[in-house]
Amino acid sequence: MAKPARVKKKKEEAAPLKKGAKGAAKGKVKEVPAKGKAKGKTGEKAKAARGLRARMAKSQPKTAKARGKAAPKEHKAMKFFREVRVELSKVTWPSREELIQSTIVVTIAVIIAGVFIFLFDDLFSYIIGLFTG
Repeated sequence: MAKPARVKKKKEEAAPLKKGAKGAAKGKVKEVPAKGKAKGKTGEKAKAARGLRARMAKSQPKTAKARGKAAPKEHKAMKFFREVRVELSKVTWPSREELIQSTIVVTIAVIIAGVFIFLFDDLFSYIIGLFTG
């Protein structure tokens, strides 16, 4: 007669159980984790935490130092221009219509400021001419 195949139990189910002195009399069972089993997160939570740490480690770029190689020195000017390019890619550039409107507003403001400066300069020149003259 063939023996029935054994089914392996999961580690969580295979944890030994102890009966406390009071619990033994009442039939209550207290679960105690097996030796070597980590306290805290168990089962699905532990698997999720390990998976998260693994994903975070994969997403971190490996530096030359972490790979055991010396990083090649980069010229300061090249580093500067790369950083400039990165910053310019973050800029929200105006549309053509916004650019035209802003240019018109600035041009009008400069003309008005120029007229005021011209008038005050002419006025002060006239007043100084009266005293020196």
